[in-house]
Amino acid sequence: MNLQEAVDNYETAMQHCDNLIETHRAPAKGQGRRTVETSINRGTIVLAVAAWQAIIQDIAMVLRDELVAEAKNALGTRLLADAIERWKMDFEVALKDFSTPNPDNTRNLLKRVGFDPQSHWTWTQSGGRGNSSITVKPKHVRKVIFQWIRVRNDVAHGHTIITSLPILGAVRDPESSAGLVAAPTLRLDDAIACVKFFRSVARLTVEGAASLLGEPIPTWKNLPSHALGLHVSHLPD
Repeated sequence: MNLQEAVDNYETAMQHCDNLIETHRAPAKGQGRRTVETSINRGTIVLAVAAWQAIIQDIAMVLRDELVAEAKNALGTRLLADAIERWKMDFEVALKDFSTPNPDNTRNLLKRVGFDPQSHWTWTQSGGRGNSSITVKPKHVRKVIFQWIRVRNDVAHGHTIITSLPILGAVRDPESSAGLVAAPTLRLDDAIACVKFFRSVARLTVEGAASLLGEPIPTWKNLPSHALGLHVSHLPD
């Protein structure tokens, strides 16, 4: 496993999200169309979070292999060798237990291999509709990750009502009724925003890992753009 393979695996996984979005956009007729579209949006978000989890695990394995290789070069005693073997076993347990890829769990896993990705989660993007550009900071990224995982959990547990969160278009839409804000639907725009956001953070995390390893940044078939999905003003401190 290397970082380029991690990126390739991620792009393959995310292609399924793209396929679902295209399926939603395709013209279709018949009763139940709205229900099908809602299911597609739900499935897209679940797959996007799953792909995020997978690329974090892949990055962790790349860094693990490098750490073990460096440790073996520095080993001089049986005690150190035994300690490294014990660490490898502990790491494998942590890797298998990594099932909720929120910011804290992500950092905890990657810090086991000497990498804190959070400092790399920053970029500048358009403020939208005549506003000046905004700087997206790690605290904003953390909040958005937590929120998308909350939505993923609602979907995975079969909840009919999705938690009202700022990342959802219906919650931010000034024309939404109070009822819709309290129990928002998942729109196509939400699925697209989720996919774009996780691609952004995956790209930055890979670039940070490459910098730590002193390696060239892996290539992407389609380089992800940076997109938080909403204005940072919707994420109060």
